[in-house]
Amino acid sequence: MDFQSFRFIVVAGILYAAFHFAYHEIPDDYLKNTLYPNIIGHAAVKTIKILTPDRTVVVSNNALVSPRAKMNIVRGCDGSGVWFMLSAAIIGFGASFRQTIAGLVAGTITVYVINQIRIVGLYYIIEHNRAWFPPIHTYYAPTLIIILVAGFFLLWTRWTMEQQTNLAATATGKTNQEKNDHE
Repeated sequence: MDFQSFRFIVVAGILYAAFHFAYHEIPDDYLKNTLYPNIIGHAAVKTIKILTPDRTVVVSNNALVSPRAKMNIVRGCDGSGVWFMLSAAIIGFGASFRQTIAGLVAGTITVYVINQIRIVGLYYIIEHNRAWFPPIHTYYAPTLIIILVAGFFLLWTRWTMEQQTNLAATATGKTNQEKNDHE
């Protein structure tokens, strides 16, 4: 194994563990009463009301509640695990500072949107057929999210490599031009 690959695995692994440790230091009450309703719940309810205006869905602490369904948003349902994985991989990859920041911002938005789609989809599943919730929530949705986020990481790494190649070509071109100018 080359040093760069080893460095990536070590840095990403340490960051992933550190992110999870820090996350579990956040009190459950803060997540339940502040973060989940404001960051996840209200956006999910707005989406549900846009898609199905006849629904009377409200946010009650960490739950989406309607006459047809109640879905709790708990630790881990916030997309944090996959966001930690992606962020650790982006930082560990070793791209430039600008590319890393761009990856973190775009990755955060991507994970948030994917997770919101998951939350809304799970709400509709509970509403229409509760028996489908456990397998979709436990197996299918997480697998799909990991595949989508891995796809994002692949696209981001290709973008960073193209940027580095273009930068190197530009620098080489300038060097050759300067060399030709001196001859």
